[in-house]
Amino acid sequence: MRWAVLSGGAAWLAVAGLLSACADGGTTTPEKRVAMAPISFNEIAGWAEDKHSEALATFRRSCPKLTTGPETRIVTDGGEKTVTPAEWKRICDAGATIKAGDNRAARLFFEQNFRPLLVQATAKFTGYFEPEMRGSKAPSRLSTVPVYRRPPDLTDKPYYTRAEIEQGALKGKGLEIAYVQDPVGLFEVQVQGSGKIHLAEGGTMTLGFDGSNNRPYTAIGNVLLEMGVMKKDDVTWPAIRDWLRRNPQQARDVMRKNERYIFFKDTRSQTAAGAEGVPLTAQRSLAVDTTLTPFGTPVWIDTVRPLARKPGATEPYRRLMVAQDAGAAIKGPARGDVFFGNGPQAADWAGRMNSGGRAIVLVPNKG
Repeated sequence: MRWAVLSGGAAWLAVAGLLSACADGGTTTPEKRVAMAPISFNEIAGWAEDKHSEALATFRRSCPKLTTGPETRIVTDGGEKTVTPAEWKRICDAGATIKAGDNRAARLFFEQNFRPLLVQATAKFTGYFEPEMRGSKAPSRLSTVPVYRRPPDLTDKPYYTRAEIEQGALKGKGLEIAYVQDPVGLFEVQVQGSGKIHLAEGGTMTLGFDGSNNRPYTAIGNVLLEMGVMKKDDVTWPAIRDWLRRNPQQARDVMRKNERYIFFKDTRSQTAAGAEGVPLTAQRSLAVDTTLTPFGTPVWIDTVRPLARKPGATEPYRRLMVAQDAGAAIKGPARGDVFFGNGPQAADWAGRMNSGGRAIVLVPNKG
């Protein structure tokens, strides 16, 4: 999940979501009807050109959850629709017969087992990614910033603030799971909700969300605007990160304006996991509002993505995603946060994406 299950431009001016487990997930009861209109697959721009086998492989990662969990409820053009584990099993079993890489068969699978509904609401798409840091399991001359696991006395009440924790409120309690070199990097991981540490001892540690201090989230993009050091059009995460690293003394105080502090666990996995509890797939996993769209639901997005290292320039971005994550700021029927993976390119896309467009939800056909 993410505090930015939201990392793009405006995401840093608002509240952000979480990458893996920060959000409530799964089965929910929609509180209001959403305007949705039937549309044919032939009317979906870009549908025939997508690599449907990639989307199917991503969807199949959700199948163990869908076929063994409780029934799910999804908002449709006719109100609320219930999908039972048995119905999901029928669909998942059909998907399991398709060979990897067979885009034609995968496309037919989606067309035969789902019907597309166009969400009649203004869409907004942002992006998030999995940051990477350098560190170690033990403190060293370079790795001095502790990464804390969930404290045993943490409840649902407000806990120590970010400033209090950074000033040593948890020191000596045996809660450190690693130490990193860059405080800005750790802050970034806390905003994204997960990340990787390249360990001095060798190997990597994948961090997963393990709770928060239940303090309010403050977007530091707003803080920098109020300070007058940035203009609204310049507030993207790459720009914020650059300013924080160029101004280390001020950076500490700016970051502490955000009282929210995230605790992590070592997931002992090589891949980031979303709030659904399954590994995320770069550019195929989507964070959604699970009160309207349950985990495992395929969602077609028609939007634009920033061009690499070309401020202001965009390119069409149309593809089939799967709802596998959630976040505190991902609210609404046409709201999505694209997981871009890890690495510099993913960070650049996620940090600058803040696009409109349209969302088309694929609702399961009953057997």
